[in-house]
Amino acid sequence: MVDEASSGGDFRPFAVQCVSCQSRLKVSNPSLIGTIVNCPKCNSFVQIDPPQHATNVAQPSPPSPPRVTLGDESIGSEAMTEAGMSVGDLPTESSVAAGDPGPLIAPPLASETSFESDEGVLPETTSDSETNSMASPGGVDPNELYQARRSGTSKSVAMWIVGSLLSVSVMAGLFIWFRQPDQTAGLATTGPGLVSNTSDEPIENGAANVSADSEADIESNGNDPAISPKVDVIDAGASVENGPDAVGTSADTAGGDPMSDGKMSDANTDSGALDAGGSDVPGVPNDLMPRSPLDGPPAVLGRDQPNAGPVTKPPPTESEPDPVMELPPEFAQFQMLLEMPGQAPDAPPMSEAPVLEDVVLDIAADEFVDPMLIATPPEEINIETALKMRLAVSTKGYPLSDLILFLGEATLIPIQLDWVSMDLADVDLRQPVATDSKGMTTIGQLLGRAARSAGLEIETEEDRLTLTLPMDMLQAKTKSLIELEDFGNERGSAEKLLDQLNAVVELEPRDALHLRCLTTESLRRLRQHEPLLSDNVMSRWSAAYTHKPTEKLVDDGLPPAWRVLSEGKTGAQLDTAIAMAGLLRRTSRINDATCVINWNDAQRRRLSPGQLVMAYAGESGNEVSAGEMLERVLDPMGLQVREVDSSHWWVGTSATYDRLPVVVRSEPLGPRRDDVLHRIRESARLVGASLAIEHDPVSDGFLAVMPRFLYRQLPKIIGPEL
Repeated sequence: MVDEASSGGDFRPFAVQCVSCQSRLKVSNPSLIGTIVNCPKCNSFVQIDPPQHATNVAQPSPPSPPRVTLGDESIGSEAMTEAGMSVGDLPTESSVAAGDPGPLIAPPLASETSFESDEGVLPETTSDSETNSMASPGGVDPNELYQARRSGTSKSVAMWIVGSLLSVSVMAGLFIWFRQPDQTAGLATTGPGLVSNTSDEPIENGAANVSADSEADIESNGNDPAISPKVDVIDAGASVENGPDAVGTSADTAGGDPMSDGKMSDANTDSGALDAGGSDVPGVPNDLMPRSPLDGPPAVLGRDQPNAGPVTKPPPTESEPDPVMELPPEFAQFQMLLEMPGQAPDAPPMSEAPVLEDVVLDIAADEFVDPMLIATPPEEINIETALKMRLAVSTKGYPLSDLILFLGEATLIPIQLDWVSMDLADVDLRQPVATDSKGMTTIGQLLGRAARSAGLEIETEEDRLTLTLPMDMLQAKTKSLIELEDFGNERGSAEKLLDQLNAVVELEPRDALHLRCLTTESLRRLRQHEPLLSDNVMSRWSAAYTHKPTEKLVDDGLPPAWRVLSEGKTGAQLDTAIAMAGLLRRTSRINDATCVINWNDAQRRRLSPGQLVMAYAGESGNEVSAGEMLERVLDPMGLQVREVDSSHWWVGTSATYDRLPVVVRSEPLGPRRDDVLHRIRESARLVGASLAIEHDPVSDGFLAVMPRFLYRQLPKIIGPEL
């Protein structure tokens, strides 16, 4: 090692720079040259190399120890860890004297006098003792330094984890404590050592009921064989609060009035309290003390009042069944399944078919709406704005019903036709209407001209339009139908029968007029008078029942008057989607028919005239019928196409069709007339159908208004031959 004496005294202090904190450090001890020391600011390792201008040193400095390298890269001081050094690798005095520096020299701690920053003052002289001490090879053990840093970090992490766990535990304990109900609320005092609370307000409780007072209470009652010293006497009727207003126990009265028979004196039942010496202590009245949120709602005058005396235990009763095991009232009908022995059978149907003696009756079809159709409603249409759309249409005669479907498709507005009124007023749905428009015109004007040409008016509703006859015009055209002049001497009986029949059914004025016309015409035909309505109209809204109980009719029922469309031509296959109204209009025109849509059913399924559909007409040589094509398109929507007659189609649901009323007239009933009328009425009651039926004494037949699904079952309802 080179010291200041051996170098001839020409050593000059120089400065080095710390790589980590960029501080300049002055080296005043020549023995530090060639070693690695710790920076006094950032505690990083600093290599002390001799300055380049120090060439006049007489004796060279000892060789610096080799640096630890990894490949071609030197390992900096920040990368040295515990794994790279150990105490055994440090050089010894003998190895230094022999000139063997060892594999690695641990950096000694640099003292403040060895080197200092540029801001420090370089000392002028250095004593020999200081030189020897600074030249000492001893330094800080890097292993100890690493362990100290590591243990400090570990302690910090451990303290943070412990603190977090303690905080979570305290919060959970507080939450559970606040959630616990007050087990002592609403109960009266039962122990002889406590005073029952006779006031209306509960007494606040302290942190604990067991204290020195309770111990003194046990000692004062030690001679009483009914009280065990190991049992804590707790006031279950009221809480006790350690304050001037607290209720005194037997310990409070130990210095005052003694107890002779184990009972408290009347003085202790006062709202005040006695101190340990027996003196009266004025306290705050109980009704002025703040209430605790854990005590529950206050008692209401006239009910829930606390008891003044001890509470006796009720006699033991049978434990109530677990409410979880009880079935709700809605499932009481299934209780019998749980009580049946053996394995559980299959669940019976929710409802059984009604049975009339030995005849099983059918009920009307249920209304089903696909939830997916409800979830995707069509866009809302502003009717006033849609009718202002302009287009050019030129035709000298276009069927009325087809024109209505076209205008609905163009505007997306459902337009309903009042078919019954038009039939009774002899207005044909297929009558041609002329537009008489030149150039562009609004759809509203075009629809108005078509309605006026057919003698109809337009009624505007919130979500649709309706084409119907004005009420005064309908009454004028049906006046001859409801008059009874042609009945002659039978007019009185006919009027009485019709009044009784129509009084059973409550309808709107327009619908009541429809029913009056149809029942009068049916009675006219029942009594074999000259009919006034055409057979085509009567076949759509009425039926003539002839009793022929064949085996097929009894099993299948009468065929529906409006059968589901199963035939017809489809036309050419379309290569793109088409509006639903456009497909029905196109297919019906190909089959020389007109189509009437029940928009009540369609709108319940969120369908509009512009609903796009894709129809499949089959391939060449494997064509499908119009009924099959329309069934594939409309069945997913819950709609059907029924063939009313050869020139009229009706679109709606099976549920609506089953409930459509039909006026039925029968042939003479004979001696079974009372039995037949009874069986029909009883069948209507069993299936929940509305029925109006009357016996005509003139023709010995019956005249009835019933739903179509009940009419289909008349052969099996009436039974054997008349």
